Amino acid sequence: MEQNLKFVKINIMYGGDKEENNVVISSMNVNADGERIFINGEDFGLIPHHSVVDAVGYFEDGLVIMSGKVSLSTESQINLNIIKTDDKKNRRKFIRVKLYKKTRLVKAYFLGQIKKSYFIDELIETRDVNLGGIGFYSNKRLLEKQKISLDFGFLKTGFEVEAEILRIEKGSFGSGYKYKYGCTFLNKNNEEERMICEYVFRVQIENHNKAMKAKECFEREE
Repeated sequence: MEQNLKFVKINIMYGGDKEENNVVISSMNVNADGERIFINGEDFGLIPHHSVVDAVGYFEDGLVIMSGKVSLSTESQINLNIIKTDDKKNRRKFIRVKLYKKTRLVKAYFLGQIKKSYFIDELIETRDVNLGGIGFYSNKRLLEKQKISLDFGFLKTGFEVEAEILRIEKGSFGSGYKYKYGCTFLNKNNEEERMICEYVFRVQIENHNKAMKAKECFEREE
């Protein structure tokens, strides 16, 4: 890792005996010295010494996914010795992850009429997501450049994200939907961008862990 990186924030994921990691520590008080990271805060959950955890470090211009071994864990501080680091990823590159999740298409806006909308409230299935946009399946006919609102309550109660339709594909998809849409997010504030960004990278880590478990099972069977 680069020497003395300036983190804006860091999230620590640790699942214990669960199948999927969860964010257990989040702090903006972070210092790095080579392969060591020192995280300070309050009311941290304790993590067993020498446990290996996943972490996402945020910078002003990007982020990095890491794995580290816990060398100290108290209610106010956790220290990590980094054992693996992916390349620093610029936010503009928008890493995309597969995400098959049910949510709702809340409403759509009439083309050419600013903020004049009509309610839809249709169950849809997401296909993939990144910081810049989302792909989903739906039975509702929408148009290119049409603006829509999607229920992102799985990130925060009452959170709706606005998006614009960029691509449309009509067909018969495995989930029984008629259309596949590709959209770009619109008008995200810093808090909304942070929530989406953290969620994307949590899903990426979960997908990676599942793939590794499946590979281990396959290798044992051979």
